[in-house]
Amino acid sequence: MKKEEMEFLTRSQQKTRTKRRKEHQMNRALNYLIALVSVLLVISLAVIFTTGDEEKSEEQVQTERDGLESENNPAEESENLAGAGEVQHEDENETEAETQQNETNNDATNEQSDQGVNGDVDINQATGVINASNDPRVAEVWTSNEWQPYPTAQTGEHRSTFAQGDIDYEEKLQSIYSVIPIKQQESIIWSVKNNGNAKSAIAVISSNDKTQKYRIAIEWVEQQGWKPVQVEVLNTLEGTY
Repeated sequence: MKKEEMEFLTRSQQKTRTKRRKEHQMNRALNYLIALVSVLLVISLAVIFTTGDEEKSEEQVQTERDGLESENNPAEESENLAGAGEVQHEDENETEAETQQNETNNDATNEQSDQGVNGDVDINQATGVINASNDPRVAEVWTSNEWQPYPTAQTGEHRSTFAQGDIDYEEKLQSIYSVIPIKQQESIIWSVKNNGNAKSAIAVISSNDKTQKYRIAIEWVEQQGWKPVQVEVLNTLEGTY
């Protein structure tokens, strides 16, 4: 064999051995890594299971402790439950009371609004003054600074009239019924007439059964309308109109 061939074979063998050595080293390193990962995985699983068992044990101990406390203090637990029930009951009562109050206020507001339109509200009972009378036919006299003129739709020079259907007459009635607790359709108009001048009028009105009887004085306010000034609660209709 020639010298060149022997040198070539020697170099090839060296390369082969070097390659095998490197592969062996890589395999060993890979095995080390696999073993290390396996060990870490085992340790992690052990820690997880150990922690879970400890937490479960603590929960069991706490549960058993709470159970023992409940058995030893049944009266306290009953009181706590009763207290919670009373608080809830009180809250429900307060809510119900507030709801009823709101409904009452709304009903009162709606009723007052309706009465203002229909002319059957007794305004003076809430805001006015009630006085006695020396007239035996009059039980008491109502007045109020809160009474306002019934808004007029009339324009130009005012002309007082007592003809049914006339706008001035109808506005007189609206003003009159705004201060007595009778609806117009449930009443008898005994008289509506001049009260001494063209800017004042007086009316006598009763309920259909004549149990409620009133004499109402009104005055004209320029550019505003007819304003109630006095209500007399009558004992009798005789001699009052």
